[in-house]
Amino acid sequence: MATIAIANQKGGVGKTTTAAHLADGLARRGHRTLLVDLDAQGNCTSLFSDPPAREESVHELFRSSTPARDLARKTRNENLTLLPSVLELAEIETLLAGNVDGFFRLREGLQYPDGQGPDFVIMDCPPNLGLLTLNALVAAHYCILPILASRFSLDGIRTMLDTMETVRHRFHQDLKVLGALMTMFNDRTAISGAVLEPVEEMVPVFETRISRSVQVEEAHLMRQTLFEYAPSGKITGQYEALIQEVLNGIEKG
Repeated sequence: MATIAIANQKGGVGKTTTAAHLADGLARRGHRTLLVDLDAQGNCTSLFSDPPAREESVHELFRSSTPARDLARKTRNENLTLLPSVLELAEIETLLAGNVDGFFRLREGLQYPDGQGPDFVIMDCPPNLGLLTLNALVAAHYCILPILASRFSLDGIRTMLDTMETVRHRFHQDLKVLGALMTMFNDRTAISGAVLEPVEEMVPVFETRISRSVQVEEAHLMRQTLFEYAPSGKITGQYEALIQEVLNGIEKG
């Protein structure tokens, strides 16, 4: 089982879109995939499911240590299951404050009996470096960093890399950065090229770039992924290319 956190402490960089399409795309290739929505806004959840009751959501994994296998629900993609979020997830930081095992709830909750777990777990992290994101990093084998072509992205990457190094050191976690993913990318602008070079000096960068497109918002409005809404579209093809890069990166170790 390969566990991947989609993380960045900044909002609006395409974390949810990346997580949803990576999970849905892997499942469409025949991989058993679990999508974990760790954002109280529940945007990933809304693409695949109606809002659940609190006791049927990821909230219960943190509150009462209910395992993911008891909370995950089926989706319209037969190989994709969802661990949904609710607004009450925002209170988890307070509920777990001071708990000795507070950083390990997610890792423990994602344990499955041998042979029964998914092939991939994709985690959509909230836009901060709070307890939920740290739980995801402690649970993850790999991390993908969606970023925009902006000066502030460089500072954000440095903060994320520092945080991941702390997780590796303090929690003895074998956590690898698969790469930074340039989202809402426009190669015709000077800033795109100017930001790319310093990013590559800090972290591997996926060759795939995700372009800005209104089709993404149109698909979300229809509660669909691009694989459903525009299967032959340009951005859909870019996500297909990203999925192949992710698979290749994991295979290389």
